[in-house]
Amino acid sequence: MSDERPTSDTSPGTVRMPPATADGERRSNAAPAPVRRSWFSRRRMEFVIGAGVLFISALSLVVAVNANRTQERILAASVWPSLIFGTGDITPEGEEAVTLDLLNRGIGPARIRWAELSYDGTPVRGLRELLRLCCGYEGETKNIITGLRHRVMSREEWLRIVYLPKEGNDPVLWERFEKARHKVRFRACYCSVLDQCWLLDSEVDEPEEVERCPAPGGVLWGM
Repeated sequence: MSDERPTSDTSPGTVRMPPATADGERRSNAAPAPVRRSWFSRRRMEFVIGAGVLFISALSLVVAVNANRTQERILAASVWPSLIFGTGDITPEGEEAVTLDLLNRGIGPARIRWAELSYDGTPVRGLRELLRLCCGYEGETKNIITGLRHRVMSREEWLRIVYLPKEGNDPVLWERFEKARHKVRFRACYCSVLDQCWLLDSEVDEPEEVERCPAPGGVLWGM
């Protein structure tokens, strides 16, 4: 009787199967494969969404601020005053008269805080002082003068600060004043209805924007 023993097939290429359990299932002795976590986890997703919300909020704030500034500029431009000083010796009607004029060529009204008129560096309060300085004249004249302090000039309003016609006045005086008017300097500070202010100087091409009107000198026109 031959002694037969069960042999196992260990030939190359043979896959060894795990032993079966009582219920017929086979169990593997191999370690379970590790679970790979996705880089885009729930926490990272919440962070990205939160960062996006913050970015959109910041962008909306920037847009709102810029829009508000644009509206402020548009409003300021819609009420912008611009005063111009000038002098002449013939009126638009063709009359011979020495005039010192102020014109608002802006879009909005100009609130004049103070005005200063000087001759050859010396400020004067009125026409009598001006004629005494420029022309050595002390007598009476036929004239029109306009005070300016705390006056509001509307758009396109034209004021004659000084009007001295040739007719009815001393011819010598008029000729002297006609030549002296070029040495008259006019300064004024005025503001818009939004309290944007400018300093006008007849010796400077453009009014200078200032934060607020500086304190006036001791001698003001019309005071």
